[in-house]
Amino acid sequence: MSTNYSTKLRRGFSTGQRDPYQFMMWLGIAGSTLMFLSLLILSFFRKDSLGWEEIRMPGAFWLSSLLIFSSSVTLFEATLAFKAERFKHYRICLGLTFLLGLIFIVVQAVGWIELFEANKSIEGKNSSLYFIYLITGLHFLHILGGLAFMGILFTEAIRNSSYIDAFVYSVNGPNLIRIKMLNIFWHFIGVLWLVLFFVMLFYLLP
Repeated sequence: MSTNYSTKLRRGFSTGQRDPYQFMMWLGIAGSTLMFLSLLILSFFRKDSLGWEEIRMPGAFWLSSLLIFSSSVTLFEATLAFKAERFKHYRICLGLTFLLGLIFIVVQAVGWIELFEANKSIEGKNSSLYFIYLITGLHFLHILGGLAFMGILFTEAIRNSSYIDAFVYSVNGPNLIRIKMLNIFWHFIGVLWLVLFFVMLFYLLP
């Protein structure tokens, strides 16, 4: 009698368990969505007021958009590899996603420097510049939180480098939930940045 050790027939990617951390994460996503939506609506009203200076989109923000999109692709590939029990490929793609996230942070800092250098000659209160710093800064904090969580999962993936250890890790319900949470949150902040980028490109930074 043959024994099949594959997890494919015994569970899907989601364990179907109700987890309070997932609920808290969804509440956080809803709260963040409302917060950014409120800031964008406020900026639309402020745009027609005095003191709103038109500033140029930093070139670094274009690269940031490419990086965050690429990181979502590599994380999606990592998820597919995990489900297919290709654990080495999962570690590579997860590590690449983490690296892209770190580069995103550096590029964002470069973008802020570009903004400062291009607008330091503007006198008085520049509402548009303050809004850009506020919106991108809040998103930056979300990225840091996602990277911290991803770093934990990547460290665990490296620690469980053998197939047996990775297999045992992959059938553990809480581990599956954490990987699912990472996917949801990281794709959320990726979509969020792209929305913010295009709003800045076509409206806030004409």
